[in-house]
Amino acid sequence: MQDIEYNGMTGSSIDVYAKDLISLPAASANMTEIKLSGRDGTLYKWDGTYEANEIKIEFNYIGPVERWHDRWRMAQIWLSAHNSTLKISDDADFFYKITHVTLDECSRTTQRIGNFTANFKTLDGLQYLVDGTREYDIKDVLWNQYLTCHPTYKITAEGMCTLTVNGNAMTANVGQNLTIDTDRMIAYRSDGTLNNTQVTGNYEDMYLLNGENEISFSGGKLKVIPNWRCL
Repeated sequence: MQDIEYNGMTGSSIDVYAKDLISLPAASANMTEIKLSGRDGTLYKWDGTYEANEIKIEFNYIGPVERWHDRWRMAQIWLSAHNSTLKISDDADFFYKITHVTLDECSRTTQRIGNFTANFKTLDGLQYLVDGTREYDIKDVLWNQYLTCHPTYKITAEGMCTLTVNGNAMTANVGQNLTIDTDRMIAYRSDGTLNNTQVTGNYEDMYLLNGENEISFSGGKLKVIPNWRCL
C-alpha cells in the first residue's frame, strides 16, 4: 500500500492508507490564446507559470468498531492544513505544494471499515525535489537540470552586498542577515521582519534557468536554497 505524508504527518500513523495505486495528473502550462487579424490559426503565449490541478486519492481504514468515528475525525484533522506539502511513499524524493484539501463523505462499508476520497489541490501541478529545499554553496547550484526554479538566497553580511545571477544584479543593504525569497518576491530578516526596501533589483532576474547558470556574490556570505522543480 502507498503511504501518504501530508503536512509532515503520514496516514499510516493513524492507520489510514491509500486504497489503490494513485493516478497523477500531468502538469499544464498557463497559455494565453492570441488571434491575429489576417492570419490563419491561433497563437499561444506562455507566461512562464503552470496551472493548478488536483490529485485525487481514495483512502480507507479498518479498526475496532468503537474507534470508527474517531479514525474519521483524525483523518479530517490530518487533512485540514492549508498551504502544505504532499509526499507519496514510493516517490519520497519529491513533493507537491498543496493549497488545500477537500473531502467527500466517509462511506462505512462495514462496522469496521471506512472509505473516503481526498482531493489535493496543487499550487501549480509541479513536483519539487526534497533535496532542493536544503541550503547549498553557489558552486553546487550552478547546474539546473530541471525547470526554471525560484530560489531563496540567504545572506549573512553587514552593509551593501551585490548578488548577480546570469548577468542580472540585485543589491541589498544587509544588517546581519537577509533572506531573498524570489518565489514570494519578498526580502526579510531571520526574525520575519520584512526588508523589501533594502533590496534593489528584479526578483525574476534571480531565477535559476534550466542548464548552466552564472552566480556571483560580493559583500558577505551566501547560501542558496534552489527549490528545484520538475514536471
